[in-house]
Amino acid sequence: MEHRRRQLESWCAAELGPLAAFDPLPVEASTRRFYRAHGPSGSVIAMDAPPATEDNAQFQTLSRVFRAGGVPVPAVLAFDPRGFMLVTDFGETLLERAYADGRTEEALRLALDALLRLQATRSDAIPPYSVERFRDELDIFFEWLIRRFLGLPAPAFAAAAVDALVAATQAQPHATLHRDYHCRNLLLRDDGSLGVVDFQDALVGPVAYDLASLLRDCYHIFPEPLVASWRSRYLAEADCGMAEADFHRAFDLTGAQRHLKAAGIFARLQLRDGRSTHLAAIAPTLRRVVALGRSRPELKALAAWLDAEVLPALAQRLAAAPRP
Repeated sequence: MEHRRRQLESWCAAELGPLAAFDPLPVEASTRRFYRAHGPSGSVIAMDAPPATEDNAQFQTLSRVFRAGGVPVPAVLAFDPRGFMLVTDFGETLLERAYADGRTEEALRLALDALLRLQATRSDAIPPYSVERFRDELDIFFEWLIRRFLGLPAPAFAAAAVDALVAATQAQPHATLHRDYHCRNLLLRDDGSLGVVDFQDALVGPVAYDLASLLRDCYHIFPEPLVASWRSRYLAEADCGMAEADFHRAFDLTGAQRHLKAAGIFARLQLRDGRSTHLAAIAPTLRRVVALGRSRPELKALAAWLDAEVLPALAQRLAAAPRP
């Protein structure tokens, strides 16, 4: 990693001129690493995206596609085949910070506007979100969190729960999805506009998916009346052809599928990659599914099991883990 960092810094200096600073940015849930490079003409983001694990051609293609569609994603300013890129710097104000600073309404308005433009974007470069992929993502939850991290068996109803959640993703219109449309991938820029990052895994899938990612964020909990208000605003503006009750159900079940996938990925980061950065997000993420189980019959058995067995086992496992 240090060797690649030095290579990236040298390449940046060759592209930009003498660097006043080259600062690492927080690590995310991928193999990519980011730095803020301060050159003679200002700052840009330097990205190290190893070609063995990252599809850099798709990143560049989708940057062009989304920007052409009015979605505020970074422009690729320079590229090196080693997996180095320079992209637009959108600043440091993640929506996570904006929410904490009391700018929730402003931030969500910008995020909803950008989401509508993103969903309207069409390109052959954006593949479909297949049923098999949804199933594979739920397998991440059962394999990495339940079996490997907690040492628990999958419940007898696991297959039925997977079937219900996957069916919900197919029983709604499909649109272009970002797939990680949450407060750590959305930024408020200094000029008051929004910036959208981490867009390279975009697919065409269930229309409620990104809205659930935004309003039932793994890293920030909104009051349910606010969730309901912004869900209704989306439905009024998107014209996705669904009745409100049907959309509400799709939003809840699609969001639950996403929460379970995320919890599995957070455990996998620890077990496979030695990164404990997201362990603290597992319990709040699972509690969302427990809360949804109170109103969704399809989630009742799953939620009861999470509450009675998984969350206590998780608390015990995390209490026994060595402190970083």
